[in-house]
Amino acid sequence: MGLSLPGLWLKRLWVLFQVALHVALGKVLLTLFPGRVKQDILAMSQRTGMAQNPHFSYENWIPTFFSIQYFWFILKVRWQRLEDTTEQGGLAPDCPVVRLSGQRCNIWDFMQDGWAFKNNVDIKNHQNLQDRLRAAHLLLDRSPQCPVVVDTMKNQSSQLYAALPERLYVLQEGRILYKVGKPGPWNYHPEEVRAVLEKLHS
Repeated sequence: MGLSLPGLWLKRLWVLFQVALHVALGKVLLTLFPGRVKQDILAMSQRTGMAQNPHFSYENWIPTFFSIQYFWFILKVRWQRLEDTTEQGGLAPDCPVVRLSGQRCNIWDFMQDGWAFKNNVDIKNHQNLQDRLRAAHLLLDRSPQCPVVVDTMKNQSSQLYAALPERLYVLQEGRILYKVGKPGPWNYHPEEVRAVLEKLHS
């Protein structure tokens, strides 16, 4: 169940304080102890597998950390998580999405059949659906092995699935069969999804 409105705002204030403290402390530590911060971040990237991605080097990460844009992005992500009501085994929200052709549909139809690292794909915040569709075509260029749809400009799917910045789910027959514990890119393991899918098709 979601939080009551007063409870939600109290939680949001608490999260605002936590994120502000995190960013301020991170900025101070990065200024005073850059070597130690680099060591910690490299260790984190090793633990989470990010170091295996050649597009994300230390030089791509650190200049983006603890900036104003980073602060707003982390705050947005943390606030969105407060409204995450999805549960493994629970009903999967049937949010509206848009195919790259522009056709509107819902997530369940497929069960039937701000901040960024440097040296990353440069995608500005979407001002309209056309911006979002253009960005999705960058993913299509990599030939994904699944349908690609985008959220509507109301961001209902992103909100209901707490999908910012990344989240992995397996949906079947209108229910959430699998929900990764934490959002990506550091806190999930795509191989878990592969194992769930392989088990389904075995």
